[in-house]
Amino acid sequence: MAKVIEAESPQAAWATMEWRALLNIFIVGLLVGVVTYALYLLLLQLVFEPIMCRGTGAIVRCESKESFAGAVAIVVGSMVGLVFLVRERVYRPLLVVIACMLALWGIFTLVATLPWLLATVVVAVAFALGYATFAWVVQPASFVFALVFATFVVVLTRLVLTS
Repeated sequence: MAKVIEAESPQAAWATMEWRALLNIFIVGLLVGVVTYALYLLLLQLVFEPIMCRGTGAIVRCESKESFAGAVAIVVGSMVGLVFLVRERVYRPLLVVIACMLALWGIFTLVATLPWLLATVVVAVAFALGYATFAWVVQPASFVFALVFATFVVVLTRLVLTS
């Protein structure tokens, strides 16, 4: 005898994400933010400042040390975040990490004038919100729709952060 399976009513992709999973992603984002900012400070003080600011005529090179340190820190921190998101079995983790990285590119210049502890908290919360937001945004079944929606959120975030 054939078994009859009742079709469930389709739910929105966002409705299927559990709050516990979103909380775990938020915590991963916090950790990635702290690691990324710590890495930025270490790279700035121990690598880029000694290399780029020594010698005569180094004034021009020395001005870009923060940009280089920030870029390397965000890329390495995003790799760490990707490993943790894959471990958490997040849907489309690479898209989440790339979108968050693009949205928060240059965040270190925004927090440069803050005390280091407050700057660490701001960067950690920004990464946590970014990871949670983009993990939620990329949930639709259509990759094209998820990519377009994530791009829209990245552009919107960049406009807010640069204004």
